[in-house]
Amino acid sequence: MTRDDGGSYAATLASDALVEQIRPILAGQTPEVVGATLAQLLAIFIAGHAPLLRETAQRLLMDCAEGLVPVMVEEMIEAGRAPPEWREGTKQ
Repeated sequence: MTRDDGGSYAATLASDALVEQIRPILAGQTPEVVGATLAQLLAIFIAGHAPLLRETAQRLLMDCAEGLVPVMVEEMIEAGRAPPEWREGTKQ
């Protein structure tokens, strides 16, 4: 990733900082609470787009999340929060 990429680098840095702020808030919550919280945030994101763009925004967001799953699985395994078997079934 370069700094001259149309703002993606800055957006990634900003999102990383927000995730680190949010992570302790969600830690220890049940999966149902975390899921409901994320669903509300996703709805806010999608609703913030013009009606004709909502389906595309939702698809792009899910594609992005799907691409990050293997990275997060590795992070969880390295931190001892998941067994190595969790690598199975993730797109590499």
